[in-house]
Amino acid sequence: MQQISILREHLQYFDERYDFETGVLNEDKELLAPSEDDIAAYSKYVTIASKMENETPVIALVYIERLLSKAGILINKYNWKRFLLVCLCVASKVWDDDSLENIHFPKVMSDVNIKMINQLEQTFLDVFLRYDLVVKGSEYAKYYFIMRSLADDLKDESQAPDEQNPRRRKRKRDEWAEFPLKAPISVE
Repeated sequence: MQQISILREHLQYFDERYDFETGVLNEDKELLAPSEDDIAAYSKYVTIASKMENETPVIALVYIERLLSKAGILINKYNWKRFLLVCLCVASKVWDDDSLENIHFPKVMSDVNIKMINQLEQTFLDVFLRYDLVVKGSEYAKYYFIMRSLADDLKDESQAPDEQNPRRRKRKRDEWAEFPLKAPISVE
């Protein structure tokens, strides 16, 4: 029972209604469930603003899967953004020797502050993943191809002819449909 209490306490940090300056969770604040476009746009924003390597979102996806399966955390409309942020930041640090340090994230992203990024990262590593950060090549390849096929599906969907007017194509989605990787890479 105490373990559940500890997890609940730590989960509040990932709730977007939690204010790091006051330490208060505003349960009256209502948030909308994100669309696929919202999630993709936020991922793109974080990776571009932080100049992350193209492989970072693949590693972040592995961490999200571990969060779901090992820690039993459910992603919802309140916590998706902060979990995605911390997964991308940690993945960038693991993958890239030249990644941003925590002090730099607030300088390139207006929606985070240093207290927030430090607390999220510490909780994520200590409590939820317990420093299980190694991603094997085969695991990376699995998630890379999952993301690649999803991106290809979205690209095909966005370029499909409109049923009402076959000559007119749907508005092409932003470049994120091809993001993060522009071409296949070897598993090595």
